[in-house]
Amino acid sequence: MNQEELAQWFDANKTLLETAYLAGQQPWQQSGVGLHTQRTAADWETLRRPIADCVDRSGSFLDIGCANGYLLECLLLWVNECGLIIDPYGLDLSEKLVELAKKRLPHFAHHLYVGNAWTWIPPQTFDYVRTELVYVPPELHQQFVSLLLERYLNPRGRLLIAEYRGRQQTAPTVTIDSYLTNMGFTVRHVKVGVLDGMEQTRIAVVEKD
Repeated sequence: MNQEELAQWFDANKTLLETAYLAGQQPWQQSGVGLHTQRTAADWETLRRPIADCVDRSGSFLDIGCANGYLLECLLLWVNECGLIIDPYGLDLSEKLVELAKKRLPHFAHHLYVGNAWTWIPPQTFDYVRTELVYVPPELHQQFVSLLLERYLNPRGRLLIAEYRGRQQTAPTVTIDSYLTNMGFTVRHVKVGVLDGMEQTRIAVVEKD
């Protein structure tokens, strides 16, 4: 894939996600859950709280693909229940979604950025970074993970790589942890979210040495 094709891929991905998320009425829909199904706030928590379970100490937290900021808002509450504090940051391709995030998190508006994680130069490094591999083409997955570990994380920082499955995906042949292991990365921890009797969230934790 040449640079022009890659730019077109990113533009198409941005349009797809932005259109779907902005059509949502509930905050969790504007953050990617229940776009085509009747999900509830409780469903959202079941599917996204495993991210908070990966936080074992206070520190800075960057959400790549932060959308409307609802995940960061919830993470602030969920980790606080465990006596921890995160300093939230967000990055998204969509200017419109980042504007929603700034309205949701006005005290952290200066921590919310418009940009592409593939090319963005972060103003600092972080203790935690959450991402998904769907943000880059498959042939760039390995390079993307390496880039995040090198460019985005503090020493001993944790990269939280999320895999979310729809109801129709009842028997996936590859999980995110085995996929990362096959690419040569060491997965330290795995957290899962089970809804309707099926695992629908899987978070693989890769630590920076």
